[in-house]
Amino acid sequence: MAMTPDGMASAIISSISGSTDAYDANNKFYKALCDYVEGNAQVFYSWTAVNPSGSPDPQVIIEATIKTTGSLSPNGATTCEAALAQFSADLNRNAAMWSIVWPAGFTLGPAFVIPTINITPSMATEQQSAMLAVCTQIIAGLKQATQTAAGAHAAYAGTATFTQLI
Repeated sequence: MAMTPDGMASAIISSISGSTDAYDANNKFYKALCDYVEGNAQVFYSWTAVNPSGSPDPQVIIEATIKTTGSLSPNGATTCEAALAQFSADLNRNAAMWSIVWPAGFTLGPAFVIPTINITPSMATEQQSAMLAVCTQIIAGLKQATQTAAGAHAAYAGTATFTQLI
């Protein structure tokens, strides 16, 4: 699967309907966002490694996943711009929030998606369009921010270098 703004927006809107207050809505929003990323993000790395005799590992591509942690809470902002700025900062604040999970057989150091998400206000007046604009910006921020990692795969030692997040 791959992340799409439409899919993410639909998942979030569905989750927040019926929220009773800002705290409830933020928790549901964040859970839906995390569930969507974990269920749909595909993270690809090139793998360059050799064994002790110098032979290259025939495995050259790693497909990893993302595990999310953390939470969001109401930020008390009084304007849309301030709320979106705080929300962006919350999503960017903690590298461990977006951890890379390596596939079985790979023992690699920790790697994280360290996003640069900057959500700007949308002029949309309809919920689906406004959420689509937010989700487009979240996905764009996630796609530009991953790390490399060193480690092992069986008898091979090498480096995983980020190539693509879809």
